[in-house]
Amino acid sequence: MKLVSENKEISVKLLPPEQLRSVLQPTRWKILLELAKNPSYPGEIARKFSLDQQKVYYHFNELQKNGVITEVKQERKRGAIARYVKPSHKGYAVVIDEWNPRKSQQGEIPAFLEDFYSNGMFDALVVTGSSDPHGPHEARARDIHYIGDLCLLLGSFSSGVRPCIRTDTDIKEKELEDNNLILLGGPVINMITARINDELPVRMKIGERWGIYSKASGETYYDNAGLIVKADSAFGKGKKVLVIAGTSRGGTKAAMLALLNKTKKIGEEPVCRVVKGLDKDGDGVIDSVKILE
Repeated sequence: MKLVSENKEISVKLLPPEQLRSVLQPTRWKILLELAKNPSYPGEIARKFSLDQQKVYYHFNELQKNGVITEVKQERKRGAIARYVKPSHKGYAVVIDEWNPRKSQQGEIPAFLEDFYSNGMFDALVVTGSSDPHGPHEARARDIHYIGDLCLLLGSFSSGVRPCIRTDTDIKEKELEDNNLILLGGPVINMITARINDELPVRMKIGERWGIYSKASGETYYDNAGLIVKADSAFGKGKKVLVIAGTSRGGTKAAMLALLNKTKKIGEEPVCRVVKGLDKDGDGVIDSVKILE
């Protein structure tokens, strides 16, 4: 949830008493405060505080289990991968009754979608490409029907409904600045995606053959490949953007299947996923999805 302090919104995670008690274990809390200053990894924390490294790994695991730290990057250190983490929220609070704004009739809001809700209400605009020819490629969006599946998913976690759908040709600049955004469609059919595509850690490559390029691995993926990327918004300070797109309608369908059926795996921060659509029963229709990155 979000609290307002000194006219600033602060992201706060609600924890039941037993989880908060675990987080407040003295050594664990000391580690969390250090991670709030600078992202770090267990080996570095062990050296800084002269702690046994295995015990530090244990504390990191407990913090991760309680959802209070998130991975931000990886670096190779002495032949091993160092996973840097930081606190997932600015603050933590205790739940003292059954009320929980992250709960809906369908279940708990996935962690990677929390930024798109405020006090249990969906708090973002969903932007799809126009079905009319537009943009430098004069393309028509052919994946608009997936917005139904997307909105059913997003609405299942919301305590209410408000108008939230725009096309890339009718959304106003002020709306881009003032709202969190969920963008459906790649840079050829969605001109808002096109404006941020080159800065995304996983992005679309447009050429003779469309592909999805990952900066982390250096790999380019083709044929029914899709992407799901969450990033800071380039339009509004303090806002977030989630991009859902594919190299084709099959790739977009793969991304939607991943959102619907592999939500927990998608939700591991940072959210920079590449997925591939599969035709398991051989009928020519994508019916399954594999997470490539």
